[in-house]
Amino acid sequence: MATEPNFLTTGLLAHVETVRRTVFRLVIVLILATLAAYPFAEHLLRFAKQPLGASLVIYAPLEGFLGYIKVSFVAGVLLTSPLFLYEVKRFLQNVCRLRPRAALAATGVTAGLFLIGVSFCYLVILPVTLNFLLSYGGDHIAPGISVSKYLSLALGLAFACGVIFELPLVTAVLHRLGLVSIAFLSDNRRYAVLLSAVATAILTPTPDAYTMTMLLVPLLGLYEISIWVLRLAEYRERKREARDTD
Repeated sequence: MATEPNFLTTGLLAHVETVRRTVFRLVIVLILATLAAYPFAEHLLRFAKQPLGASLVIYAPLEGFLGYIKVSFVAGVLLTSPLFLYEVKRFLQNVCRLRPRAALAATGVTAGLFLIGVSFCYLVILPVTLNFLLSYGGDHIAPGISVSKYLSLALGLAFACGVIFELPLVTAVLHRLGLVSIAFLSDNRRYAVLLSAVATAILTPTPDAYTMTMLLVPLLGLYEISIWVLRLAEYRERKREARDTD
């Protein structure tokens, strides 16, 4: 006897096919954007190494070429980010059933927090970290930093900071879903410190404690900011309910 189609056999498969086509289209656009950015790779690399304040060196024949590819790829990601964010908005709106304004707000906040984290890394964390790590050489050891090693460190730290700065949004979503409360976050600060240390150890591209600390401090600050944001949101919600009641 034939059975009626359900979400698992129709809706879910339809969404999977839509996501597959979208990912394929984004990959093609990303490749084209990377190729378009490659002629400017030298300028991009010069901009990327500004926090270092020193010249980069090449230790392998392909290292310079691969460095150009890396910075071109990152530029390609930035160029295609508006399209990617648009597709994320569509996914939240059509699949997750969010209202258009809510989907747009969630996408904008996610992108904004990630960009703030990357900017904070480039302007603050990366220069301070490099200055501290390179100070161990003193006047007797001249730093010779390879292109690949520097880009791995810089891009790894930038990505880690971008992810870390998403904490307020993640906390707000969990609170909205009823999975965490302000009292829970306030009463479990010691565990938050432990989990934050583990998270920074995983996200940090270098094993030194100084770099981990540079990421841990803003993460703990964002944890406290998240609590205050939730308190403000609850206060505004109570005022709105009281106004509707009156």
